[in-house]
Amino acid sequence: MSTPQGKSYFRGYDALLFGAAAAWNLVGGAILLVNPEWQLTRLGIHDQQAVWAVRSLGSSAIAWGLGYLLIAIDSDRFHQFIWLGLISKTIFALVTAWGLAEGALQGSALVPGAIDLILALLFAERLLARRRAE
Repeated sequence: MSTPQGKSYFRGYDALLFGAAAAWNLVGGAILLVNPEWQLTRLGIHDQQAVWAVRSLGSSAIAWGLGYLLIAIDSDRFHQFIWLGLISKTIFALVTAWGLAEGALQGSALVPGAIDLILALLFAERLLARRRAE
């Protein structure tokens, strides 16, 4: 994979994967920032203090989305950010699993954690593939 063609494959795949992760975080974060009541209503939560917690989560999701966008644009320069994304996505998936085990989450509330688990696995694969190519 050290050939120029191999690097081109990495860049193309990274642009697709991290572009999708960026879109997921940017759109999800924007929804939570602008309309936190939408998610809270789906979870059956009617607490004004929770609105600010959800907005905070949305702002963090947007920041992560910008990081994934940097990787998508230039994965050679920003490939170290993949580790941070892997850690963040894994933690969010574990928190979702914890919510499921506690009976606090069910149904569609599990979707973001499941998607983040899939992304964490794909991020791990990218890190391993980069290591093998070096």
